[in-house]
Amino acid sequence: MSLGDLYDPLRTHLSDPYPFYERARREEPMFFSPVIGAWVVTKMADVREVLRDGRTFSSANTLRPFTPFPPAIIEELAEGFPNRETFITMDGEAHRRLRAPAAAALSPERVSAAEPYIAERAALLIDGFAKDGRADFMAQYANRLPVDVIARLVGFAEEDSTAFGDDSRAAAAMGMGHQFSSEEERVECARSWVRFQRLIARYVIERRAAPRDDVISSYLAAYAPGDAPLTDDQLAGLVGLVLGVALPGHITTSALLGNGLLRLLSRPERWRLLCERPDLLPNAAEEIARYDTPTHIFLRVTTTDTMLRGRDLPAGTEIALCLASANRDEEAFERAEEFDLARPPQANVVFGQGAHYCPGAGLARRQIEISLRLLTERLPGLRLVPDQRIDYRGTLDHRGPLALHVRW
Repeated sequence: MSLGDLYDPLRTHLSDPYPFYERARREEPMFFSPVIGAWVVTKMADVREVLRDGRTFSSANTLRPFTPFPPAIIEELAEGFPNRETFITMDGEAHRRLRAPAAAALSPERVSAAEPYIAERAALLIDGFAKDGRADFMAQYANRLPVDVIARLVGFAEEDSTAFGDDSRAAAAMGMGHQFSSEEERVECARSWVRFQRLIARYVIERRAAPRDDVISSYLAAYAPGDAPLTDDQLAGLVGLVLGVALPGHITTSALLGNGLLRLLSRPERWRLLCERPDLLPNAAEEIARYDTPTHIFLRVTTTDTMLRGRDLPAGTEIALCLASANRDEEAFERAEEFDLARPPQANVVFGQGAHYCPGAGLARRQIEISLRLLTERLPGLRLVPDQRIDYRGTLDHRGPLALHVRW
């Protein structure tokens, strides 16, 4: 029996997929998964080969839902703006042209300028529960800080930040195999996407009339220069789609924060070491990302007949890159299965590689470092509430704890 027949990523292998990944790297590094409908690639060298070659391995299917949308979902989505292409599903020059504004919006300079706000907002969130002696770290911190930060950069008013976070998180669940408890829950996610589009449309109209120093204004300047005017609806559809597929990166950051704190507190000596050695914070942030990579599956599709790991792949073959497995590949990292706070930073694929490297990587890293610094300084006695059950978000692109109860 192929390992692909055993692979059950959203059930059997959701809480701890890493033993299965280790077995796959050893026994069957590339296997076909009927659940995903793609060849799963688990070794770092193969993952890098695919990510580097956008001509052969296209991004066109990156946003493909794992199961087709039923009529009820399509009907709800029709209430929003028509889909337009986005740089995430493009390759070559078209991708570079549309990606440039997103990269500029999250440039190192903008990230540096945002650091005081990140620290201020992080401190305020900690203030909100520091006196309580206990907290749900996900609900009271990890799910809130990344939303507030990206909302600020985009240009949302503070009162729209919560709605943006809730709706973008729900909308992101429509793809990547999310486990829904009912059809109505899935329909509500589609409604969230439409609400998100309408929020963007309001800001597009406002910023078109009065631009500001924010991401939406930057996108409008890039996508609608004077010699190529677009209607407000067209712009809202374009900007909304770009933001809708790019901004849920706040979910990735939330997952990184949750995965990281869980990993640190599960072995108290790790937390004590980080409290005593603040110089290890950058290493810790990178090791958290490598060891507990939130994105487990990243789709690609072949544009021509090719070969990967000795297997012939016809044009149109779907590939599922398992980034989380690649980041624990024994051939890529010494002591790959060991979580080491002092590990020197080493190239990994947590944020992808090549032309499609995540433009928000720097912002995510700074939020992790700042969060760990403030938590170690202010709550050095932090520890896990014992005997709690850790349930994970039921999706393959933002795997992180749903709740994480801590006390001090």
